[in-house]
Amino acid sequence: MITPLEIQNHEFTSRLRGFNPEEVKHFLYAVAEEFEKLIEQNHKMAQELAVSRERIKDMESREKVLKDTLVSAQQIKADIQENAVKEGELIVKEAQLRADALRERARDDVRTIQGHLADLRRTRNDLLAEAEMMVSRFTHFVEAERDLANEADELQKLSFMPSNNREEEEKNEDDDRRLVQLEQKAGGTRKMKGTGT
Repeated sequence: MITPLEIQNHEFTSRLRGFNPEEVKHFLYAVAEEFEKLIEQNHKMAQELAVSRERIKDMESREKVLKDTLVSAQQIKADIQENAVKEGELIVKEAQLRADALRERARDDVRTIQGHLADLRRTRNDLLAEAEMMVSRFTHFVEAERDLANEADELQKLSFMPSNNREEEEKNEDDDRRLVQLEQKAGGTRKMKGTGT
């Protein structure tokens, strides 16, 4: 590449009727100065270009960082949404399981209460039946005691009547035997009451 100094110092051969050397020299100086300016501008533009390229490279690097950050943010957002959906589904599932467990426990409690009520009804019915049986036995015992008392009164009245003949004596003996039997019967009834049978 030709330099401004080479332009200034360049020597031309002289010929007959050639160019004016002084004009050529002044022109070469002017060209050299312009060429030097062009070189300086070119150097300056090269520096500016290098700076611009460095800025572009820095901007591209920042753009890549921004893109990566944006992609990462979008991925984080998607992960958060997915986790939120999964967590929501898990919460709903746990709530359903708890509700099912509570319903099953309530059913068990109802069945237990129903069983207790059935036992209470059976116990009540058994007690009522036993009470009715005791009342019936007591009623029969009272009636038997009343009958015995009436028969005893009748026999007692007969025992104090005077006997005129053999037939009356035999009748009195029969009455005595009947009185003994009634007393034995009354004693057996009291025994039955005492044993509760």
